[in-house]
Formats: sequence, structure tokens, C-alpha cells
Amino acid sequence: MNQESVGIIDSHAHVFMLDLPMAAGRRYTPAQNAPLVDYLAHLDAHGCTHGVLIQPSFLGYDNSFMLQAIAQTKPRLRGVACVEPSVTMPELEALNKGGIVGIRLNIIDGVQPDLQTDSWQNLLDKVKELNWHVEVHCRSNKLSDMIATLLKQDVKVVIDHFGRPSDCQPARDYGFQQLLEWGRSGMIWCKLSGAYRISAAAAEGHKFFASAIPLLVENLGSHRLMWGSDWPHTQFEQQITPDYLSTQLNMLLQDKQLTHNILWDTPAKLFRFI
Repeated sequence: MNQESVGIIDSHAHVFMLDLPMAAGRRYTPAQNAPLVDYLAHLDAHGCTHGVLIQPSFLGYDNSFMLQAIAQTKPRLRGVACVEPSVTMPELEALNKGGIVGIRLNIIDGVQPDLQTDSWQNLLDKVKELNWHVEVHCRSNKLSDMIATLLKQDVKVVIDHFGRPSDCQPARDYGFQQLLEWGRSGMIWCKLSGAYRISAAAAEGHKFFASAIPLLVENLGSHRLMWGSDWPHTQFEQQITPDYLSTQLNMLLQDKQLTHNILWDTPAKLFRFI
């Protein structure tokens, strides 16, 4: 997959090994290793010049494996970390030097944190000071409250996986419609990734991908959208093939300006590749 521009950025992926310490109370345990060498091969196979690693929820707050991967591949990779609200500024600055550009709130099936507490407010102030973003992974019916609280802190907000709507027809999902409304704020970014998490059926995932993008472009603008492979497709490893991703990349490549913004310009600026 080639873009006749500067490059292609995969904005969402994970690397890990099964022998790493796993977080207690994790939502699931991965089925197989996802080593850095395999991810780099995945990037090369799809013509991707850069990638963004996301701390997996099952590794908790220990970001060390991801940091090692970034260090081995500079300047090809960046990272988004998971941190506790009590984290100190020196600790965040060390992450920043290690290629981290944001923090992730993964509450897909967990308890929503009270972002109004002093500890969270202090953390969000630090995120803003570092010019990072907050990445939110939750189901669409919880999005609006999360976004409203985060925007009050004037931080940049990135929404994972189309906002995780529950309906394959975006026009029917109330949470997705709220995401479109919030998108007009100019402070929201959205990842075009993980459509198969809405429906594991390839045809349905492609249909959602094709129907959601025009709505997102209209309401957020292509300068607020990014594509991500979601490699290694945890919990869907057997269903997702390289052809699945290539089909969706080809949809984006039909429009040169859209391609440039979504695959390069937007993520390059947000994740500080340029």
C-alpha cells in the first residue's frame, strides 16, 4: 500500500509478550505474542512509514516494554501510555523524552474514573502542559460525559475505534451521533480503527467503515481523523487478515487530499512526527 506523499502512519497498534507481568483484574489475557519485529513487518507490508504504540490494558501502568520498542526504532514510533493519576511531573517528563505523546483512558468494560477529583484534574493539567492528548476507549453511550469533562480542562481528546458504537449503521447509534456533535468543537480527534470490533463480519465492518467516514469528515474534518490498524487485533486474531486492512486502506486512497490528511498530516502533527 503506497501513498504518493510523505508517508503513512499507523495510529493504533500494540506490542507485548505473554511472559510480561500482567495486571491484576485485567479484562482479558492475550492469546499470543505480539513482538516488535512482527509489528515492523506489518508496517512494511502495508507501506507504513511510522506507527503509534498504545499501552495494552492488560499490562497496566508498566509502560517499559513499549518504551523499549520505541527506543529501538527511533524515530519511527511514538507511544501512548497508561498512567495513574498520582504520577509526578518528572515521571511524565521521562515518558515524554521516551517518545510518549499522550495518555490512554481505557474504560471499555471498567469503572469510569471521576475526572473531577483533584488528582485527575492535576494530571490533566500536566497533560496539557506537555502538549499531550488524552485517548479515550469506551463505549459510545459513555462518550459524551467523558468528552465534556475533558474539554473543560482544555485538553486534546482522541477517540478510539470510531467511539465503539453498538450499531453497524452509524446513523442509528446515539453515542456516535453525539460524537459527531462534539466533533464540531475542533478539540476532538477520532481514530478510524477497529471496525471489526463493531461487527466481526468482514462485510459489515467494511460497510460501517465506508458509511461512517463521510459523516466524520463532515463533522470533524479530515484534519481530525487518523487511520489505525489495531494490530495485532487482540481477541480477533483469527478473523482479521491483511486483506481486511488493505480493503479499508484502499477506501481511503480514493481521495488524495483525504488520504494525505488521514494517513499522514493529521497523525504526524498530533503524534509529533513533524
